Amino acid sequence: GLMWLQHGGNLRHTSEQNDGVSRYGWLQHDGENFGVQEIRDEGLVLRTEFVKRPGGDHGGDWSWRVTAKMEGKGTAPLLSLFFYVATDGQGTLRPVLENGTRLAAVAGTAEELGDFTLTFLPPTGEGGEGPKYASYNFLAAGVPGLHRLTDLVRQSLRESSVFSPPGRPRRRFFGVSSTGGLPGEPPQGQLLLHQVTLEPPAVVEVTLE
Repeated sequence: GLMWLQHGGNLRHTSEQNDGVSRYGWLQHDGENFGVQEIRDEGLVLRTEFVKRPGGDHGGDWSWRVTAKMEGKGTAPLLSLFFYVATDGQGTLRPVLENGTRLAAVAGTAEELGDFTLTFLPPTGEGGEGPKYASYNFLAAGVPGLHRLTDLVRQSLRESSVFSPPGRPRRRFFGVSSTGGLPGEPPQGQLLLHQVTLEPPAVVEVTLE
């Protein structure tokens, strides 16, 4: 799944009435192999695209691309994209860390999927050009149920992370702490979350093999 946060705004996950998201919906979807969705949220335009390739014993591989850009001129607020994978009682997830801070991939096993690897590629510019400067945080936590994911992530956020692009001013932002949980609620499953913080426009791709 995907959550996002325009720093200075609210954490977005599921669409609630009156939450200020002006428009969202599928632009194209064949019900099976590909889909294109657009979400507009206070000047931010998020486009999510997925394509699936059939094969293997468990439905095949897929890739997912999220493009973030701002409408209009002016300085873009920092944007955090939170890509996550969670289990609900069955299956196991193992984090694959790069430099101890970036969740590069999740290796997992699930009844429905067998063994799988979910890989988070570094962000690029909107046209696919060059690597894009980003800050990374990750969260590994037990979850009492999938309905509590938003609360768990919100509770884990701390305004102690620093976005420091070369040659430009440093900015503080809300980043997830590396481990967490909801006190007094026994975990039923696992959550692994990859937070990418950047200045739009940018493209982030995720692959599942």
